[in-house]
Amino acid sequence: MELLAAERDIDRALKMYCRGIDRRDAELVRSVYHDDAIDDHGGAFLGGPDAYVEWVMEHLLHFVSSMHTLHNSVIDVDGDVARVESYCVANHVRRAEGDELTMDVFGCRYIDRFENRPEAGWRIAHRIVVREWRLRQPMLSEAEQPRGFARPRRDRTDLSYMDRLPARGEDSVAETLSAWWLPSDLA
Repeated sequence: MELLAAERDIDRALKMYCRGIDRRDAELVRSVYHDDAIDDHGGAFLGGPDAYVEWVMEHLLHFVSSMHTLHNSVIDVDGDVARVESYCVANHVRRAEGDELTMDVFGCRYIDRFENRPEAGWRIAHRIVVREWRLRQPMLSEAEQPRGFARPRRDRTDLSYMDRLPARGEDSVAETLSAWWLPSDLA
């Protein structure tokens, strides 16, 4: 049971990292690292968690949107230490000219050392990002993107943080909806 609990906690930390990055939630990203952790993002960044969070939040401003997806994860727990390898694809959308969009897609692996410490639990103690590949491709323009969907937010106002989800047609949330759905979708 302890092994299953450890794997669950580590898996959740990995997912919270991705959510924090994509929502630009500095507090959430910081919460998955121990205070003395090291993050090695190749030639772009090497340092502790506070400096990493500051760097990555600034770096993410270059993108209109990002979506990190985890794929295979191997979690090898040995007492209060775990070696973890996670495959990730990071999609980053950039504005080009006018309403044109470009997507940078980055395939990588996170090689992590997690440690279970009293009062902190399972967190990253050391991370190295391994680059596998990268590509850039044009996307449909902003005008060609599908309508009728809720808009993403890159902060804690995103729908994923709400206790109660707004529904179309509710008078009490009409103002909230106008902020979430494209105006042409509110008919």
